[in-house]
Amino acid sequence: MADVTQTLALLILAQNFKGDIVRQINRRSVLLSTLRAVPGEGKNVAWAAEKSGALAESFAEGADATNFGSDGQDQAILTWGQYRSNFHVSGLAQAASRTSRTPAGNIDLWRRNMLSGVMALADLMNQELYSGNAANKFVGLGQAIGLTNNTYATIDRTVSGNEYWQPYVVDPGSATALTFDQIRTDLATIYTNSGSRPDVAFCSPFVLNKLGSLFDPQKFYLYSTDRVVTAKGQVQLEGGVGAIKFDGCVFIEDKDATESTIFYVNSEFVEIEYLPLASPVLGMNDEVMDMGMSDGFEDIPLGLRMEMLAKTGDSDKAQMKTYTQLAVRRPNACGVRKNVDIA
Repeated sequence: MADVTQTLALLILAQNFKGDIVRQINRRSVLLSTLRAVPGEGKNVAWAAEKSGALAESFAEGADATNFGSDGQDQAILTWGQYRSNFHVSGLAQAASRTSRTPAGNIDLWRRNMLSGVMALADLMNQELYSGNAANKFVGLGQAIGLTNNTYATIDRTVSGNEYWQPYVVDPGSATALTFDQIRTDLATIYTNSGSRPDVAFCSPFVLNKLGSLFDPQKFYLYSTDRVVTAKGQVQLEGGVGAIKFDGCVFIEDKDATESTIFYVNSEFVEIEYLPLASPVLGMNDEVMDMGMSDGFEDIPLGLRMEMLAKTGDSDKAQMKTYTQLAVRRPNACGVRKNVDIA
């Protein structure tokens, strides 16, 4: 992307405008704002995954114990993703905007650029919560719960004995009409695999439309909601986000969800971990600011910090950064249905 300084030439000044600037960009970040965010520690995201090995048996009266077993443990490790948003504003643009009456959003130009950067960062992170799979990025749901033959968090799912690490994935191979029976089968299979059912499912607006159309002849079964209770607590779905509750699972639309796909998520075992940032270097306290993240609708606590960068010329520069990663602690409690027909 081109490096564009916020300069006087880019501002709408002199002409008086009614009200504030109206944002035209959809940066709603549903998955990012719905999942629980927790502080982490150390050089990576790591947890212990326990697999079956313990022994249970019946025995004859007086028989000696000869068979023994213990549950095994594997280490799951993910590296931190590193995300930031950079912006700079010229001195002339700041001075001119401060002395202009309208539009209101340009009067404090630095703050507006800061908020826009925060929302752009939330937007990027929300996209990569689904699709991320590269250095310094999230390992997204597509990798964590969308495949059964890959390595996730250093545990190879194709190795014999590691079947416990496989999520539930169903792919008909071609576009297939969605049915109630499919969804019930999905939820029941995940329960059979893990002992708990997903409480939320994320999909594109077009997949949610298809789910809603199944209820049309039987509207009394339809339950739309603007609040979701997850492991994070009660989440308010602001900004007109659509959701439908079916068989105890809330299906939520997200613009960034992979098309024709349903991501079944058990929020108890899926969370965003972030690394609390170190204290500022001595003498730099006036040049850093810890802050929350927002997509323009909801506040998202995620260890975000704004830092001023070296000044060169008549322009102030800053970056906002966070170190974070998506952790699916128990993949077999989640799953994916692919190739949902949206035609």
